[in-house]
Amino acid sequence: MNKRPSTSPGIPKITAKKLLSAIIIVLIIAYQWYAESTSVTDTVATPQPSVFSTTTSQTPGNATATLEHRYLRDGRGENLLSPAGLVYTSGRSGHRSKHVMRHASDEPDRPGPHGVFDAQGDDVFRLIDEAYELIQSGSNRVKTIPEGNGKTEYIINMNRRIGYLGGETGARKNHPSLDRLNLVLGENRVITAYPY
Repeated sequence: MNKRPSTSPGIPKITAKKLLSAIIIVLIIAYQWYAESTSVTDTVATPQPSVFSTTTSQTPGNATATLEHRYLRDGRGENLLSPAGLVYTSGRSGHRSKHVMRHASDEPDRPGPHGVFDAQGDDVFRLIDEAYELIQSGSNRVKTIPEGNGKTEYIINMNRRIGYLGGETGARKNHPSLDRLNLVLGENRVITAYPY
């Protein structure tokens, strides 16, 4: 009489082939994650000591908008990565994502013009990704202006209102609406972005 190995009912038998397949899948996923997180060049500025997870900005009605970085994901050091492939790094004047978020609220006493996003929080970064995808596709809605030093300015017509003109100039002109995005990049690194 042959004895069969006992197995518990309802628990599938794991064969060496199934185990090997699972290990290969895990290794592929880990490699893709590693490749994406290390694709940023090492020429970016050295990260500053304060990593942040929340940024608060004032909207025109004095309501508070909070950015919790659910859209952007962590990259190397303090770098934040967008799904479209943009990288937000630390710069001389602070983190670039904080710099961009300064355009999520008006600065009425700021001399001159100040482009202000209608979007708040992570929706600002979604809008910037949308504009970047237009750049990548070679859209005729994009005007490209090389600035030198590896930087390029893009003026993207978003075909809809994305913000308004703030600052002292905007107040004098009764805050006209803006439908273009000014995006300055160093390759895929965001230098600045604001309604234009």
